[in-house]
Amino acid sequence: MLNELRHRNVLIDNDENIIKKELLGIIKTRPDAYELVDDEFGLGLMLKERPLKKVGVIASGGGGLGRLFPAVVHEDLAEGVSIGNMDTSPNYFSIYNLAKKVDTGKGVILLTNNYSGDVMNNEMAAEMLEADGISATVCAVTDNFFSAAEKKERSGLSGILTLIKIAQAAAKKGSNLKEVTAVTEHANDQLTSFTVMAADDGTLMYGKGLADEPAKVTSAFHGEQGLVKEISDFALEQLGTSASHKICIELNTMLYTSYIEGNILLNGIVDYFKANGYDTVIANVGSYYDMFNYPGLILTVLSVDETLKDLIKPVTNYDFTI
Repeated sequence: MLNELRHRNVLIDNDENIIKKELLGIIKTRPDAYELVDDEFGLGLMLKERPLKKVGVIASGGGGLGRLFPAVVHEDLAEGVSIGNMDTSPNYFSIYNLAKKVDTGKGVILLTNNYSGDVMNNEMAAEMLEADGISATVCAVTDNFFSAAEKKERSGLSGILTLIKIAQAAAKKGSNLKEVTAVTEHANDQLTSFTVMAADDGTLMYGKGLADEPAKVTSAFHGEQGLVKEISDFALEQLGTSASHKICIELNTMLYTSYIEGNILLNGIVDYFKANGYDTVIANVGSYYDMFNYPGLILTVLSVDETLKDLIKPVTNYDFTI
């Protein structure tokens, strides 16, 4: 019989070494670039070569979520990532140890999604770094629109990938830690993500939670154009308060959504925004975050202003572009 992982059959062993084996597989794609971080407190991945003396960018989160987080180690994304066990935030000491390795004397920004365990562990790591004389800030990403009414109370989804890119671009421009943190938090304020999943009976479920919490909005599926309009209208309503009519679109395809579906829906979404007066300056589609065992999407929209326009250029890692 096949093994089970997250309520689905898989071709691997679901054992205590599952995250380490995943990281070792990633290292084999770029063995000259990646280094495993493995200590008594947890696991991580980092770049072997970090020649620039600049602010370090570190991301962290639970294991087994797809390309987030292990695949974001890249010279134009994060220098290092700290990975927890399956669906578990990484230990604060693991984040702390990784940050000490990454720091070049300019400090580090720690990015994580806004979940209590992740935020607490990153804040504890930052306090320990500060005690060691290493400047550190924490950016808790709050892009999950349906998770709470107040922006600051929302949890995070795949939008963190765009923020990692922005933080690194700012750092490579020579910005100091205060400036990198400010522009990353500004981008977080401009960032919103919307989830939609399809039930077996064709019902579209908007805002269904990571822990299988019920959907906030449901509707019937009326073809691709109906889906494009419905999910885009949620975003357009939020963009109504923005002065900028330039946007960045990141479309995450869920576990049971195919390559052809993702590209067809991205095409429709970009065209729909254009028809409503918005210029998409960059658009990407891919399976970045595969937490959900459904056909579905996460639509992430960033309102791009003068502060952000030079920080969102495409980044291609070994098997995806953002």
